[in-house]
Amino acid sequence: MCSSSPKVFGQILNIEQSRVDRDTSGYFTGKAGFSFSMFNRNAGKDNPNNYLQLTFTGDVAYVAEKHSYLLLNYYNYLLVNYDSKELRNTVASTGYSHFRVNLFRKRRLSNELFTQLQADKARGLELRTLAGGGVRYRLLKRKNSGIYLGSGFMHEHEEWENPEEENRLITSDLLISTNYASIKAKINELVSTEGIVYYQVGYDNRIDTFRNRVSGDVTLQVKLNTRFSFKTNFSCTFEDEPIVPVTNFVYAISNGIQVQF
Repeated sequence: MCSSSPKVFGQILNIEQSRVDRDTSGYFTGKAGFSFSMFNRNAGKDNPNNYLQLTFTGDVAYVAEKHSYLLLNYYNYLLVNYDSKELRNTVASTGYSHFRVNLFRKRRLSNELFTQLQADKARGLELRTLAGGGVRYRLLKRKNSGIYLGSGFMHEHEEWENPEEENRLITSDLLISTNYASIKAKINELVSTEGIVYYQVGYDNRIDTFRNRVSGDVTLQVKLNTRFSFKTNFSCTFEDEPIVPVTNFVYAISNGIQVQF
């Protein structure tokens, strides 16, 4: 799959995109996507800025009789050549790998365990690791739709590069309450949508106040055939007390092709 136009890719984790609600068990399922773009922008008559961007997504799920297992992966690489004469390049990469277990998945109130490894060097996040658990509540379930709520706790470790001080990493370790609400709906045989909203909060002793994070992800998917779908996605994050001085609100809008296998 490829694209000739520039894109901005988000990495707000939508765990609902890879959940499976079939009644059968003992099988693997998954999906993968790849996008490529190359373009330039003016930076002088004979010296344009050149951009190269690659994005990969790959999700795998195993559904057992009592439990389900999700492995979610995302990686985006952006190379900017802003002075071709001196071969000066800027590289920004973002990505995550998330593993989640849903224990006793068929129950209305089930349990979840999860862990994640993440980086977002475009914003200065060198490393984020987290691990935790909680409960998941099925508020509503119909044939082609559902509403779910989740709540739990996690330990989060972060390493940020301070944009105001070179070669200095700021680290943080917090116990965080993590909560989400999600919805999945099938509009017709070809069109479906899903979304999730997270609210996470933890008390930071270093600044004697709470750090709040709100993030969301909404996807509209149009099926082209049995294997391929067109996807439009919007995601955003707001943090009221960033650990380092970075933009409080970030968002991304993307379009692409997804293959189901």
